[in-house]
Order: sequence, then C-alpha cells, then structure tokens
Amino acid sequence: MKEALRLTGVAGIAIHEGRVRIVEAGLRLPPLSRLRASQVIPTGDGRATLGVFPERLGVEQREVLERIAQLAGTLLAARRREASVQERHTSLCRELRRLQRDLAYRESNRSRASHDLRTPLLVIQGYLEMMRKGMTGELTPTMERYVERMQGASQNMAQLISRQLSRGGAPEDLRALVLEAFEPVVQARNLSLQLECTAQWAPVRGSRSVVAQLARILARDLGTSRVSKVQVRIDEQERLGMWQLRVSTDRPRLLLARKVARLEQLLHRLGGTLSIQDEAPFELRLLLPAAIVNPAPR
Repeated sequence: MKEALRLTGVAGIAIHEGRVRIVEAGLRLPPLSRLRASQVIPTGDGRATLGVFPERLGVEQREVLERIAQLAGTLLAARRREASVQERHTSLCRELRRLQRDLAYRESNRSRASHDLRTPLLVIQGYLEMMRKGMTGELTPTMERYVERMQGASQNMAQLISRQLSRGGAPEDLRALVLEAFEPVVQARNLSLQLECTAQWAPVRGSRSVVAQLARILARDLGTSRVSKVQVRIDEQERLGMWQLRVSTDRPRLLLARKVARLEQLLHRLGGTLSIQDEAPFELRLLLPAAIVNPAPR
C-alpha cells in the first residue's frame, strides 16, 4: 500500500471488502459511502473495492490503480482462503482432541471389563476344557452333555461382553462444548468471555446433541443482548455427582418464559436442574450429571 502511494501520488488509499475497511495507508479516507464514484475502483470480483483520496489525476495513475485493484482482489481472495483453512484446521484439532478422549475412554473401559468380566470367564472356560479332555476324570454321557452346554453358554457370554464393550463412546466434555457454543458469539459481537473450570475436563453424562443444544441456547440468548462481559464457571459438586455451570453477566437480563421452558426441558432430559437470579448480577445456575470415568486397573 505504501508503494501504491509513491507510484500514484495520492494522499490516502484503502482496500474495502464490502463496507469493511481491511487495510489502509496514508491519510485516512472518508467512509466508503461518502467517496465519489471516481475515487472507487472495483477489484473485479464484485466483493472488494479500492478507494483513493483525493481523486486520481491522470491516465497513468488510473492504470496503476487498476492494476493495484486487481492485485488487491487476488490478495483478498487468498486471505479468505487462508481464513477458511485456519477455521477448518481449528475444527479438525478440536475433533482430534475429542477423538483422543474417546479413544482413551474406550481403552480404559475395555481394560476394566477384561479384568472384571473376562478373567473369571476364562477360568471357567479353562476348567470346562480340562473336564472335556478327561483331565479331571472320566465323564458320563450326561456330564458330557452338561459340559458342552456350559461351553456353549460361556462362548455366548464372551461374544456378549465383546458387543457391549463396542457400544458407547467417551462422555462429552462440558467445558469444550461451552467454548464451542460461545466462540461464534464472541467473534461476532466482540464479547468478553471468562471461562473458569476447577478440572482439566468436565465429563457430563448425556447425549452430545442435547448438551450442545443447551450450550447454544445460552450463547445465542446472551449474543442477542447488550451485555459486554460474560463469566462462565464450572465447579464439580462431588457430593451430588453433578457439575455446576454458572453463567453470569455484567447487566441484568430477563429470560422469556419460552426460553426458560426450553432450558428446563433439555435439563430434564439430562437429569439436571436450573435456577435463575434475575437481580444484578444476572446469573444462571445449571446442575448437570457428571459421568463417572473409572481408571484402568493396574
């Protein structure tokens, strides 16, 4: 942009994407709506424009500015692609962390089940195999039939354990879902979000879709209000086996009855409760059931 000032001799130059000023150099230009048609050069894609101040003077400066406008359109398109790639990268990193938690939970669950269920089952199967081979003495025809039935039942039990272990994933992280729900609101409204959690992650019992919808409703409601600061705190209520989610704002809020009813409906599906403090400071307190994650046996 500084080189464009030198080549054209204008006092100020700026690139706009829509009505948003992306970058400028030299003297500050008036708003885009106040610039004359002779001071605005489209970049070619219809989404961006190049503004100059004062008006361009000659044919030579016009040609230089048109080339700069074309280059500006190319740079803005690359900027949009880079922002899209960064957003996808952030989403993939978030999904990777969720899958890593899911994998760790599954491994812990499989190890625990192997210790608690498969070990005694293997002992029973081993003893039945000894009986079938006659290592414990000769079997009568009736005893052989019983041994075969017991072996079949033990094999069915092993298959049932394997199927049960393959079901279900790791519990959802309440902290991650709250951050994911508030991130678009924070970026769109320049909202100040302060999140505190007493643990590294807050595994909550319940469907991911229900918990995520609950967090989105809270974020959308605060995003449409005039609050500038939101405080979110997640505390573990170990005695109750719950997580307490406290959402407070710097201004009082009045929730509509239909929104309160929707929140209570979602919390009822999760087995949680809701309490509201309408006075300043406004605060919502939600109790959500905690998921119990047992460590793998040593």
